[in-house]
Amino acid sequence: MSDTTPAIDRTIYPMPMFANFLVRDIAAATAFYESVGFVALATIAGPDGTPAVVHLRRMKYQDLLLVPGETATGSTTVSFSAGGEDLAALAKALRENAFPNAAITGPADTPWFTSDVTIDDPDGNRIILTAPREAELDQAKEWAKTFEGDWVGKN
Repeated sequence: MSDTTPAIDRTIYPMPMFANFLVRDIAAATAFYESVGFVALATIAGPDGTPAVVHLRRMKYQDLLLVPGETATGSTTVSFSAGGEDLAALAKALRENAFPNAAITGPADTPWFTSDVTIDDPDGNRIILTAPREAELDQAKEWAKTFEGDWVGKN
């Protein structure tokens, strides 16, 4: 991938969160996600011996499970932290490795003080790699004081 890609933790641990993506072709989807920085940790065969699940990981606690099935464009979006990464370099590397029918956009600034790179896979699933805009952290902290709710760090 590139020198902006962090080391990938390959240990198996209880995952506090993961996303399931339905894909038409599990081998093609696995190749796509490997091209954008994920590694395949495990392939689990179904009763007929064909892959029923592929477990992918980008960083610790950034896990995807690819499952064969009927897809619906725009049905799944998941955001992963990319703090500390050079998003412009990451987006450039992703575009250089992009598969047909996939889209890489950004980095784009959001109103909530992050910059995001969006990856749309050929099956219509979306991953957003998001990072805080370091230069605007003080502004973001002031903005956070306007939030409603009972959360720690509010004042």
